[in-house]
Amino acid sequence: MKKLSKDIAAIILISIAYVVTFAVIAVYYCSVKSESKNMKETALSSGSFDGTTYSLSDFDVKIGPRGGDSGAWLKDPIRDENKNILHGPSVGIIYEIVITNTGDAVITDWTADVYMPEFMWLNNGWNGKLEFHQSSGTEEKVQLIDLREYQSVPIELDYYIDHTGPMIPLDKGDKFIYCPSKADNEYPLEPASETEEVNSSAIVGFIVYVPDKGLDYAPVFDNVVFHYHLSRNAWDDPLFIAIVGVDIMWLVLIIALAVSHIRVRKLLKQQKHDAQIIDQSIKTFINFVEAKDPNTKGHSERVAEISFALADEMGYSSKECNDIRCIALMHDCGKIAIPVNILQKPARLTDEEYEVIKRHTKVGGDMLRDFSSIKDMNLGALYHHERYDGKGYPKGLKGEEIPLIARIICVADSLDAMNSNRCYRPKLTKEVILDELEKNKGKQFDPDIVDHVLKLIKQGVIKIGE
Repeated sequence: MKKLSKDIAAIILISIAYVVTFAVIAVYYCSVKSESKNMKETALSSGSFDGTTYSLSDFDVKIGPRGGDSGAWLKDPIRDENKNILHGPSVGIIYEIVITNTGDAVITDWTADVYMPEFMWLNNGWNGKLEFHQSSGTEEKVQLIDLREYQSVPIELDYYIDHTGPMIPLDKGDKFIYCPSKADNEYPLEPASETEEVNSSAIVGFIVYVPDKGLDYAPVFDNVVFHYHLSRNAWDDPLFIAIVGVDIMWLVLIIALAVSHIRVRKLLKQQKHDAQIIDQSIKTFINFVEAKDPNTKGHSERVAEISFALADEMGYSSKECNDIRCIALMHDCGKIAIPVNILQKPARLTDEEYEVIKRHTKVGGDMLRDFSSIKDMNLGALYHHERYDGKGYPKGLKGEEIPLIARIICVADSLDAMNSNRCYRPKLTKEVILDELEKNKGKQFDPDIVDHVLKLIKQGVIKIGE
Protein backbone atom coordinates (compact mmCIF):
# COMPACT_ATOMS: atom_id res chain seq x y z
CA MET A 1 0.00 0.00 0.00
CA LYS A 2 2.92 2.31 0.72
CA LYS A 3 4.18 1.63 -2.80
CA LEU A 4 0.75 2.49 -4.22
CA SER A 5 0.56 5.65 -2.11
CA LYS A 6 3.98 6.78 -3.31
CA ASP A 7 2.97 6.13 -6.93
CA ILE A 8 -0.25 8.12 -6.53
CA ALA A 9 1.59 10.99 -4.83
CA ALA A 10 4.16 11.01 -7.63
CA ILE A 11 1.44 10.98 -10.30
CA ILE A 12 -0.35 13.89 -8.59
CA LEU A 13 2.83 15.96 -8.22
CA ILE A 14 3.96 15.32 -11.80
CA SER A 15 0.42 16.02 -13.06
CA ILE A 16 0.54 19.39 -11.29
CA ALA A 17 3.94 20.07 -12.88
CA TYR A 18 2.51 19.04 -16.27
CA VAL A 19 -0.52 21.35 -15.89
CA VAL A 20 1.65 24.28 -14.73
CA THR A 21 4.11 23.79 -17.58
CA PHE A 22 1.25 23.41 -20.07
CA ALA A 23 -0.28 26.64 -18.73
CA VAL A 24 3.06 28.43 -19.25
CA ILE A 25 3.18 27.09 -22.81
CA ALA A 26 -0.42 28.16 -23.47
CA VAL A 27 0.08 31.64 -22.02
CA TYR A 28 3.27 32.18 -24.00
CA TYR A 29 1.76 30.81 -27.21
CA CYS A 30 -1.38 32.96 -26.82
CA SER A 31 0.70 36.05 -26.04
CA VAL A 32 2.71 35.48 -29.23
CA LYS A 33 -0.51 35.10 -31.22
CA SER A 34 -2.05 38.13 -29.53
CA GLU A 35 0.98 40.25 -30.29
CA SER A 36 0.47 39.69 -34.03
CA LYS A 37 -3.06 41.15 -33.74
CA ASN A 38 -1.97 44.36 -32.01
CA MET A 39 -0.94 47.23 -34.24
CA LYS A 40 2.30 48.77 -33.06
CA GLU A 41 3.30 52.38 -33.58
CA THR A 42 6.72 53.97 -33.45
CA ALA A 43 8.18 57.27 -34.67
CA LEU A 44 11.64 58.15 -35.89
CA SER A 45 11.92 60.46 -32.89
CA SER A 46 11.65 57.48 -30.51
CA GLY A 47 14.81 55.85 -31.86
CA SER A 48 18.47 56.73 -31.89
CA PHE A 49 20.10 58.42 -34.90
CA ASP A 50 23.74 58.07 -35.90
CA GLY A 51 23.63 60.55 -38.77
CA THR A 52 22.42 58.11 -41.40
CA THR A 53 20.28 55.48 -39.68
CA TYR A 54 17.44 55.59 -37.19
CA SER A 55 17.51 52.55 -34.89
CA LEU A 56 14.02 51.73 -33.65
CA SER A 57 12.86 48.86 -31.41
CA ASP A 58 12.13 46.38 -34.21
CA PHE A 59 13.82 47.77 -37.32
CA ASP A 60 16.29 50.31 -38.68
CA VAL A 61 15.28 53.13 -41.04
CA LYS A 62 17.27 55.20 -43.49
CA ILE A 63 15.48 58.09 -45.20
CA GLY A 64 17.13 60.62 -47.47
CA PRO A 65 17.92 61.59 -51.08
CA ARG A 66 19.10 58.85 -53.39
CA GLY A 67 22.78 59.29 -54.11
CA GLY A 68 24.36 59.81 -57.55
CA ASP A 69 23.81 62.22 -60.44
CA SER A 70 20.26 61.02 -61.02
CA GLY A 71 19.17 61.74 -57.44
CA ALA A 72 18.33 65.47 -57.98
CA TRP A 73 17.69 67.85 -60.89
CA LEU A 74 16.44 71.38 -61.58
CA LYS A 75 12.97 71.95 -63.00
CA ASP A 76 12.05 75.06 -64.99
CA PRO A 77 9.11 77.29 -63.99
CA ILE A 78 5.73 75.85 -64.85
CA ARG A 79 3.24 78.02 -66.78
CA ASP A 80 -0.43 77.54 -67.54
CA GLU A 81 -2.11 77.76 -70.96
CA ASN A 82 -1.98 81.55 -70.78
CA LYS A 83 1.74 81.51 -70.03
CA ASN A 84 1.11 82.47 -66.43
CA ILE A 85 3.69 81.02 -64.01
CA LEU A 86 2.14 78.34 -61.82
CA HIS A 87 5.32 78.05 -59.82
CA GLY A 88 8.90 79.07 -60.24
CA PRO A 89 11.93 76.90 -60.78
CA SER A 90 12.30 74.02 -58.32
CA VAL A 91 14.62 71.19 -57.46
CA GLY A 92 13.39 67.64 -58.00
CA ILE A 93 14.70 65.05 -55.55
CA ILE A 94 14.29 61.29 -55.35
CA TYR A 95 13.97 60.16 -51.74
CA GLU A 96 14.42 56.61 -50.55
CA ILE A 97 13.14 54.98 -47.40
CA VAL A 98 15.04 51.82 -46.45
CA ILE A 99 13.47 49.77 -43.66
CA THR A 100 15.41 46.74 -42.33
CA ASN A 101 14.04 44.22 -39.86
CA THR A 102 16.45 43.96 -36.90
CA GLY A 103 14.19 42.05 -34.49
CA ASP A 104 13.35 38.39 -34.02
CA ALA A 105 9.77 38.63 -35.33
CA VAL A 106 8.31 38.92 -38.83
CA ILE A 107 6.98 42.34 -39.75
CA THR A 108 3.84 41.12 -41.47
CA ASP A 109 2.75 44.52 -42.79
CA TRP A 110 3.66 48.15 -42.23
CA THR A 111 2.82 51.69 -43.27
CA ALA A 112 4.81 54.93 -42.99
CA ASP A 113 3.18 58.30 -42.22
CA VAL A 114 5.55 60.81 -43.84
CA TYR A 115 4.95 64.41 -42.69
CA MET A 116 6.02 67.32 -44.91
CA PRO A 117 8.75 69.51 -43.34
CA GLU A 118 7.80 72.40 -45.69
CA PHE A 119 5.71 73.15 -48.78
CA MET A 120 6.51 70.93 -51.80
CA TRP A 121 4.94 68.98 -54.62
CA LEU A 122 4.88 65.24 -54.55
CA ASN A 123 5.11 63.80 -58.06
CA ASN A 124 5.59 60.04 -57.81
CA GLY A 125 6.02 57.08 -55.47
CA TRP A 126 6.78 53.39 -55.84
CA ASN A 127 6.02 50.51 -55.51
CA GLY A 128 3.01 50.76 -53.24
CA LYS A 129 0.17 53.18 -52.94
CA LEU A 130 0.14 56.62 -51.31
CA GLU A 131 -2.68 57.85 -49.10
CA PHE A 132 -2.57 61.63 -49.22
CA HIS A 133 -3.76 63.83 -46.36
CA GLN A 134 -3.86 67.27 -47.97
CA SER A 135 -5.02 70.43 -46.24
CA SER A 136 -7.30 72.44 -48.49
CA GLY A 137 -8.79 75.51 -46.93
CA THR A 138 -10.60 74.43 -43.78
CA GLU A 139 -10.86 70.79 -44.90
CA GLU A 140 -8.54 67.87 -45.26
CA LYS A 141 -8.67 65.90 -48.45
CA VAL A 142 -7.81 62.23 -48.17
CA GLN A 143 -7.30 59.88 -51.10
CA LEU A 144 -5.46 56.62 -51.69
CA ILE A 145 -3.73 56.68 -55.08
CA ASP A 146 -1.36 54.51 -57.04
CA LEU A 147 0.50 57.28 -58.83
CA ARG A 148 1.70 54.81 -61.44
CA GLU A 149 -1.97 54.24 -62.37
CA TYR A 150 -3.24 57.78 -61.74
CA GLN A 151 -5.20 57.87 -65.01
CA SER A 152 -7.36 54.94 -63.91
CA VAL A 153 -9.15 56.88 -61.17
CA PRO A 154 -10.18 60.50 -60.86
CA ILE A 155 -7.94 62.53 -58.56
CA GLU A 156 -9.96 64.30 -55.89
CA LEU A 157 -7.02 66.24 -54.46
CA ASP A 158 -5.72 69.64 -55.49
CA TYR A 159 -3.21 68.98 -58.28
CA TYR A 160 -2.10 69.81 -61.78
CA ILE A 161 -0.62 67.67 -64.53
CA ASP A 162 2.63 68.32 -66.35
CA HIS A 163 4.72 66.14 -68.61
CA THR A 164 6.00 64.12 -65.59
CA GLY A 165 2.56 63.33 -64.28
CA PRO A 166 0.43 64.70 -61.44
CA MET A 167 1.94 67.36 -59.18
CA ILE A 168 0.23 67.23 -55.79
CA PRO A 169 0.91 70.20 -53.48
CA LEU A 170 1.41 69.47 -49.81
CA ASP A 171 1.81 72.13 -47.12
CA LYS A 172 4.03 71.83 -44.10
CA GLY A 173 2.36 69.36 -41.70
CA ASP A 174 0.46 67.54 -44.47
CA LYS A 175 1.35 63.93 -44.92
CA PHE A 176 1.19 60.94 -47.15
CA ILE A 177 0.96 57.38 -45.87
CA TYR A 178 3.07 54.93 -47.81
CA CYS A 179 1.31 51.57 -48.16
CA PRO A 180 3.89 49.02 -49.31
CA SER A 181 3.35 46.43 -52.02
CA LYS A 182 3.42 42.76 -51.05
CA ALA A 183 3.79 41.82 -54.71
CA ASP A 184 7.07 43.75 -54.79
CA ASN A 185 8.32 42.05 -51.58
CA GLU A 186 8.04 45.19 -49.48
CA TYR A 187 6.42 43.03 -46.81
CA PRO A 188 6.47 40.74 -44.94
CA LEU A 189 9.97 41.47 -43.66
CA GLU A 190 11.72 38.47 -42.10
CA PRO A 191 14.30 38.69 -39.30
CA ALA A 192 17.80 38.90 -40.71
CA SER A 193 19.58 35.54 -41.02
CA GLU A 194 23.25 34.66 -41.39
CA THR A 195 22.51 31.19 -42.75
CA GLU A 196 19.90 31.79 -45.44
CA GLU A 197 18.65 34.48 -47.80
CA VAL A 198 15.51 36.13 -46.50
CA ASN A 199 13.57 39.26 -47.40
CA SER A 200 14.47 41.42 -44.42
CA SER A 201 14.60 44.87 -46.06
CA ALA A 202 12.40 47.05 -48.25
CA ILE A 203 13.49 50.05 -50.35
CA VAL A 204 10.76 52.44 -51.39
CA GLY A 205 10.96 55.79 -53.07
CA PHE A 206 9.10 59.00 -53.84
CA ILE A 207 9.81 62.18 -55.79
CA VAL A 208 9.28 65.69 -54.48
CA TYR A 209 9.78 69.10 -55.99
CA VAL A 210 10.77 71.99 -53.70
CA PRO A 211 10.29 75.46 -55.22
CA ASP A 212 13.02 78.06 -55.43
CA LYS A 213 15.84 75.77 -54.28
CA GLY A 214 19.10 74.67 -55.86
CA LEU A 215 20.61 71.26 -56.54
CA ASP A 216 22.38 71.23 -53.20
CA TYR A 217 19.13 71.51 -51.22
CA ALA A 218 17.47 68.50 -49.60
CA PRO A 219 14.72 68.88 -46.99
CA VAL A 220 14.99 66.56 -43.99
CA PHE A 221 12.12 64.13 -43.46
CA ASP A 222 12.54 63.40 -39.77
CA ASN A 223 8.86 63.25 -38.81
CA VAL A 224 7.84 59.76 -39.89
CA VAL A 225 5.54 57.45 -37.94
CA PHE A 226 5.42 53.70 -38.64
CA HIS A 227 2.48 51.39 -37.98
CA TYR A 228 3.07 47.66 -38.22
CA HIS A 229 2.22 44.18 -36.99
CA LEU A 230 4.70 41.66 -35.61
CA SER A 231 4.35 37.91 -35.96
CA ARG A 232 6.51 35.55 -33.96
CA ASN A 233 6.60 31.78 -34.34
CA ALA A 234 6.74 30.29 -30.87
CA TRP A 235 8.46 27.23 -32.35
CA ASP A 236 11.42 29.39 -33.35
CA ASP A 237 12.12 30.12 -29.68
CA PRO A 238 14.56 27.55 -28.20
CA LEU A 239 13.23 28.25 -24.70
CA PHE A 240 9.66 27.51 -25.85
CA ILE A 241 10.79 24.26 -27.45
CA ALA A 242 12.65 23.32 -24.25
CA ILE A 243 9.54 23.98 -22.15
CA VAL A 244 7.42 21.89 -24.54
CA GLY A 245 10.04 19.14 -24.24
CA VAL A 246 9.81 19.29 -20.45
CA ASP A 247 6.01 19.12 -20.64
CA ILE A 248 6.18 16.08 -22.93
CA MET A 249 8.58 14.52 -20.42
CA TRP A 250 6.05 15.14 -17.62
CA LEU A 251 3.32 13.54 -19.74
CA VAL A 252 5.48 10.49 -20.51
CA LEU A 253 6.29 10.15 -16.81
CA ILE A 254 2.60 10.40 -15.89
CA ILE A 255 1.72 7.69 -18.42
CA ALA A 256 4.63 5.50 -17.29
CA LEU A 257 3.71 5.90 -13.61
CA ALA A 258 0.03 5.30 -14.32
CA VAL A 259 0.86 2.11 -16.24
CA SER A 260 3.24 1.06 -13.46
CA HIS A 261 0.60 1.88 -10.84
CA ILE A 262 -1.99 -0.26 -12.66
CA ARG A 263 0.47 -3.12 -12.97
CA VAL A 264 1.46 -2.87 -9.31
CA ARG A 265 -2.20 -2.86 -8.29
CA LYS A 266 -2.78 -5.97 -10.40
CA LEU A 267 0.32 -7.60 -8.98
CA LEU A 268 -0.65 -6.76 -5.39
CA LYS A 269 -4.17 -8.00 -6.02
CA GLN A 270 -2.78 -11.23 -7.45
CA GLN A 271 -0.30 -11.53 -4.58
CA LYS A 272 -3.13 -11.00 -2.10
CA HIS A 273 -5.19 -13.62 -3.86
CA ASP A 274 -2.24 -16.03 -3.93
CA ALA A 275 -1.55 -15.34 -0.26
CA GLN A 276 -5.18 -16.08 0.56
CA ILE A 277 -4.98 -19.38 -1.30
CA ILE A 278 -1.74 -20.32 0.48
CA ASP A 279 -3.13 -19.24 3.87
CA GLN A 280 -6.39 -21.12 3.35
CA SER A 281 -4.53 -24.19 2.12
CA ILE A 282 -2.23 -24.12 5.14
CA LYS A 283 -5.13 -23.65 7.57
CA THR A 284 -7.03 -26.48 5.91
CA PHE A 285 -4.04 -28.77 6.32
CA ILE A 286 -3.60 -27.66 9.94
CA ASN A 287 -7.22 -28.60 10.54
CA PHE A 288 -6.34 -32.14 9.41
CA VAL A 289 -3.39 -32.19 11.80
CA GLU A 290 -5.33 -30.82 14.75
CA ALA A 291 -8.19 -33.24 14.07
CA LYS A 292 -5.82 -35.99 15.20
CA ASP A 293 -5.15 -34.14 18.45
CA PRO A 294 -8.16 -32.02 19.50
CA ASN A 295 -6.36 -31.08 22.74
CA THR A 296 -3.99 -28.82 20.73
CA LYS A 297 -6.67 -27.19 18.57
CA GLY A 298 -5.72 -23.58 17.81
CA HIS A 299 -2.12 -24.16 18.93
CA SER A 300 -0.60 -23.66 15.45
CA GLU A 301 -2.62 -20.47 14.87
CA ARG A 302 -1.51 -19.02 18.22
CA VAL A 303 2.15 -19.94 17.60
CA ALA A 304 1.86 -18.22 14.19
CA GLU A 305 0.47 -15.02 15.76
CA ILE A 306 3.20 -14.93 18.43
CA SER A 307 5.85 -15.56 15.76
CA PHE A 308 4.39 -12.74 13.64
CA ALA A 309 4.48 -10.33 16.61
CA LEU A 310 8.08 -11.32 17.39
CA ALA A 311 9.17 -10.88 13.76
CA ASP A 312 7.53 -7.44 13.63
CA GLU A 313 9.22 -6.43 16.91
CA MET A 314 12.57 -7.65 15.55
CA GLY A 315 12.28 -5.36 12.49
CA TYR A 316 11.25 -7.74 9.73
CA SER A 317 9.38 -6.33 6.71
CA SER A 318 5.62 -6.85 6.32
CA LYS A 319 6.16 -9.58 3.74
CA GLU A 320 8.77 -11.33 5.89
CA CYS A 321 6.44 -11.22 8.90
CA ASN A 322 3.66 -12.81 6.84
CA ASP A 323 6.04 -15.50 5.55
CA ILE A 324 7.17 -16.26 9.11
CA ARG A 325 3.54 -16.53 10.19
CA CYS A 326 2.90 -19.13 7.44
CA ILE A 327 6.04 -21.07 8.36
CA ALA A 328 4.96 -21.09 12.01
CA LEU A 329 1.48 -22.28 11.05
CA MET A 330 3.04 -25.41 9.53
CA HIS A 331 5.60 -26.09 12.29
CA ASP A 332 3.71 -29.16 13.59
CA CYS A 333 2.52 -30.49 10.23
CA GLY A 334 4.64 -33.63 10.72
CA LYS A 335 2.33 -34.73 13.53
CA ILE A 336 -0.08 -35.97 10.87
CA ALA A 337 2.19 -39.03 10.65
CA ILE A 338 2.15 -39.68 14.44
CA PRO A 339 -0.32 -42.28 15.75
CA VAL A 340 -3.36 -40.86 17.53
CA ASN A 341 -2.81 -42.98 20.65
CA ILE A 342 0.55 -41.30 21.18
CA LEU A 343 -0.66 -37.78 20.34
CA GLN A 344 -3.64 -38.02 22.71
CA LYS A 345 -1.98 -40.08 25.48
CA PRO A 346 -2.83 -38.37 28.82
CA ALA A 347 -0.01 -40.09 30.74
CA ARG A 348 3.71 -39.61 30.49
CA LEU A 349 5.18 -40.96 27.24
CA THR A 350 7.59 -43.90 27.27
CA ASP A 351 11.04 -43.42 25.76
CA GLU A 352 9.93 -45.33 22.67
CA GLU A 353 6.82 -43.16 22.31
CA TYR A 354 8.90 -39.99 22.75
CA GLU A 355 11.18 -41.12 19.93
CA VAL A 356 8.11 -41.53 17.75
CA ILE A 357 6.92 -38.04 18.66
CA LYS A 358 10.34 -36.59 17.82
CA ARG A 359 9.99 -37.90 14.28
CA HIS A 360 7.37 -35.24 13.49
CA THR A 361 10.13 -32.65 12.92
CA LYS A 362 11.85 -34.73 10.24
CA VAL A 363 8.54 -35.74 8.69
CA GLY A 364 7.39 -32.11 8.62
CA GLY A 365 10.68 -30.94 7.08
CA ASP A 366 10.39 -33.57 4.35
CA MET A 367 6.74 -32.70 3.66
CA LEU A 368 7.59 -29.04 3.12
CA ARG A 369 10.87 -29.54 1.31
CA ASP A 370 9.40 -28.76 -2.12
CA PHE A 371 7.23 -25.84 -0.93
CA SER A 372 8.93 -23.05 -2.92
CA SER A 373 6.28 -20.29 -2.73
CA ILE A 374 7.67 -19.25 0.66
CA LYS A 375 11.42 -19.31 1.23
CA ASP A 376 12.69 -21.68 3.97
CA MET A 377 9.17 -23.05 4.52
CA ASN A 378 10.54 -26.38 5.82
CA LEU A 379 13.00 -24.91 8.36
CA GLY A 380 10.38 -24.13 11.00
CA ALA A 381 8.98 -27.65 10.98
CA LEU A 382 12.42 -29.28 10.88
CA TYR A 383 14.29 -27.27 13.54
CA HIS A 384 11.75 -25.78 15.97
CA HIS A 385 12.74 -28.33 18.64
CA GLU A 386 16.46 -27.53 18.45
CA ARG A 387 17.78 -25.95 21.67
CA TYR A 388 20.12 -22.98 21.93
CA ASP A 389 22.48 -25.08 24.10
CA GLY A 390 22.65 -27.85 21.48
CA LYS A 391 20.58 -30.43 23.37
CA GLY A 392 17.59 -30.40 21.04
CA TYR A 393 16.59 -32.50 18.04
CA PRO A 394 16.67 -33.68 15.30
CA LYS A 395 20.31 -32.60 14.65
CA GLY A 396 21.47 -31.10 17.94
CA LEU A 397 22.28 -27.71 16.38
CA LYS A 398 23.61 -25.06 18.74
CA GLY A 399 23.26 -21.27 19.03
CA GLU A 400 23.20 -19.48 15.71
CA GLU A 401 23.63 -22.76 13.83
CA ILE A 402 19.88 -22.98 14.30
CA PRO A 403 18.02 -20.97 11.62
CA LEU A 404 16.62 -17.78 13.13
CA ILE A 405 13.07 -18.62 12.02
CA ALA A 406 13.31 -21.90 13.98
CA ARG A 407 14.60 -20.05 17.07
CA ILE A 408 11.62 -17.66 16.87
CA ILE A 409 9.11 -20.53 16.52
CA CYS A 410 10.83 -22.43 19.36
CA VAL A 411 10.08 -19.58 21.79
CA ALA A 412 6.56 -19.05 20.40
CA ASP A 413 5.79 -22.81 20.52
CA SER A 414 7.00 -23.20 24.12
CA LEU A 415 5.24 -20.02 25.26
CA ASP A 416 1.88 -21.19 23.89
CA ALA A 417 2.39 -24.68 25.30
CA MET A 418 2.99 -23.23 28.78
CA ASN A 419 0.00 -20.90 28.37
CA SER A 420 -2.39 -23.68 27.24
CA ASN A 421 -4.24 -26.51 28.95
CA ARG A 422 -2.95 -29.90 27.91
CA CYS A 423 -4.31 -33.40 28.54
CA TYR A 424 -1.48 -34.07 30.99
CA ARG A 425 -1.56 -30.66 32.85
CA PRO A 426 -3.36 -27.31 33.17
CA LYS A 427 -1.78 -24.13 31.77
CA LEU A 428 0.90 -22.42 33.86
CA THR A 429 0.51 -19.12 35.68
CA LYS A 430 1.96 -15.91 34.33
CA GLU A 431 4.64 -15.86 37.03
CA VAL A 432 5.75 -19.43 36.27
CA ILE A 433 5.83 -18.74 32.52
CA LEU A 434 7.98 -15.61 32.99
CA ASP A 435 10.27 -17.55 35.31
CA GLU A 436 10.62 -20.39 32.79
CA LEU A 437 11.47 -17.95 30.02
CA GLU A 438 14.15 -16.27 32.14
CA LYS A 439 15.62 -19.59 33.39
CA ASN A 440 15.90 -20.99 29.85
CA LYS A 441 17.60 -17.98 28.25
CA GLY A 442 20.74 -19.33 26.62
CA LYS A 443 19.63 -22.93 27.32
CA GLN A 444 16.50 -23.81 25.41
CA PHE A 445 15.92 -20.33 24.01
CA ASP A 446 17.83 -17.63 22.12
CA PRO A 447 18.38 -14.90 24.79
CA ASP A 448 17.66 -12.03 22.37
CA ILE A 449 14.36 -13.54 21.28
CA VAL A 450 13.34 -14.08 24.91
CA ASP A 451 14.06 -10.39 25.60
CA HIS A 452 11.78 -9.44 22.70
CA VAL A 453 8.97 -11.72 23.87
CA LEU A 454 9.26 -10.38 27.43
CA LYS A 455 8.95 -6.85 26.07
CA LEU A 456 5.82 -7.79 24.09
CA ILE A 457 4.30 -9.45 27.18
CA LYS A 458 5.02 -6.33 29.22
CA GLN A 459 3.40 -4.13 26.53
CA GLY A 460 0.33 -6.39 26.46
CA VAL A 461 0.85 -7.36 22.83
CA ILE A 462 1.20 -11.00 23.93
CA LYS A 463 -1.17 -11.98 26.74
CA ILE A 464 -0.42 -14.87 29.10
CA GLY A 465 -1.93 -16.33 32.28
CA GLU A 466 -5.45 -15.16 31.47
